[in-house]
Amino acid sequence: MPDGVNSGLNTGPQLPLPMVQLASWFADRLSTADAAITGSSLLPGGAVQHNWRIDIDDGGVPQTYVLRAGPDVPLPESLSKAAEFAILRRAYADGVPVPEPLWFCDGAAPFFVSHMCPGDARRDQLIRATDNVALLGDLGAALARIHTIKPPADSQPKPPAARVETLAAWVEKVDGAPFGLMAGVDWLHAHAPEATQATLVHRDFRTGNFLVHNGRLVAVLDWEFSGWGDPHEDIGWFCAACWRGEALDREAGGLGDRSLFYEAYMAGGANTPNPDRVRFWEVFAHLRWAIIALQQGARARAGAYPAWELEEAEARVPGLLRIISDMTR
Repeated sequence: MPDGVNSGLNTGPQLPLPMVQLASWFADRLSTADAAITGSSLLPGGAVQHNWRIDIDDGGVPQTYVLRAGPDVPLPESLSKAAEFAILRRAYADGVPVPEPLWFCDGAAPFFVSHMCPGDARRDQLIRATDNVALLGDLGAALARIHTIKPPADSQPKPPAARVETLAAWVEKVDGAPFGLMAGVDWLHAHAPEATQATLVHRDFRTGNFLVHNGRLVAVLDWEFSGWGDPHEDIGWFCAACWRGEALDREAGGLGDRSLFYEAYMAGGANTPNPDRVRFWEVFAHLRWAIIALQQGARARAGAYPAWELEEAEARVPGLLRIISDMTR
């Protein structure tokens, strides 16, 4: 598909270091002078961050890694690479299924490197699968594990009201914002629940952001929005209609019944989800995604890659506003 408004300008992202420097950087981490890069390719997906497959010949032993770098034009909510790497290390240490984080590079274009995991993250492929019972069990257990991770003493958890304020601030910066955005913010202000025990929150836990192999979860990906807050935010995001594709009747991420996901979540040691809190966070999810979609359109006009995908996201805003209107009547 063409890149729309930037078809003549957008040549795609580049690796954060020239190939010779990157090869030397890997050789230092692998503690061998024989390490050489044999291939590099931009992985599919990644409408914000850029994920590169890096193939290494490590003294005759082939190795494959993923290098994750930030864009020239980020989203307001995206973490720095250092912060994302720190949270990924914490999640890995606490038993969350994630790609093993290995090394961080704090340069002019920061990046970090993880082990390459097998699997498929394509949302359409996963939603088309007819039997996702085992996968929903894995996902519920993984999210429960994420929500066992408590914030450090110096953290600043975001209660529901603070998260709504974040959306309100975003709306104020949108040129020509549709009326439905502020109406949604007003509803969220009026229905924000009280703060609850804060945990680690992924904030983009949805179909398309995890790797699956042979019907089982391999790794939860894309931690760039993670932070500390209400664990119900992840449940509302995962179950929101906007992430179900054509499988709108399968409320758990377009994969299956919400009840199966909840059962696995509770079996993993998490508390029973509160229906009122989940509903609030589902409305929040659609409004947040609508604003991010507008931000993606602005990124496309500023030259971000891939412009066509960012423009496509912006085109979804009217449908998201209709969902919000239906949910808040």
